[in-house]
Amino acid sequence: MKIKLIIVLLFICIWDIHSQVDIQKRFQSDNRKYYIWNKEFEKYELRETEYENSVIDIREIGSKTNGYIVISMVDNGQVRMHHGSIIDFTQTSEEEGTWLIRSKFMRAKLIYNPKENTITYLYEVNDKRYNKLMIFNVKPDEIPNASLKSVVTTDD
Repeated sequence: MKIKLIIVLLFICIWDIHSQVDIQKRFQSDNRKYYIWNKEFEKYELRETEYENSVIDIREIGSKTNGYIVISMVDNGQVRMHHGSIIDFTQTSEEEGTWLIRSKFMRAKLIYNPKENTITYLYEVNDKRYNKLMIFNVKPDEIPNASLKSVVTTDD
């Protein structure tokens, strides 16, 4: 009886490993708007519109609250990279979602709006708000109908 129970538990563990949710979305952007919080006027002010390439990768591993996000931007001929682990996910509508990101040195928020084809990246948080934000005009990179719905992958 013990052997049958062990075989069943082993089968369940192997099945769980093969049906892990693993999603990666890649977005390309050829322009972004950069805003900074103005304490005097209590609003975000547009600092500059940059017409340079950016790549945004969102990798969800196991669930929507686990994975990482990498934002790679060309800025005046140099590459800047922001990255961090996903610590939370909130879905605000059927396709729109918000990820909270944390790394060793920063906390940030990433909001994807498929209707407007934008990704808003808020970072440099203090006690009250995010001090900087970027709005990327994006298109999915060769992924038809990119949405926030889970895809289950299995190894055959």
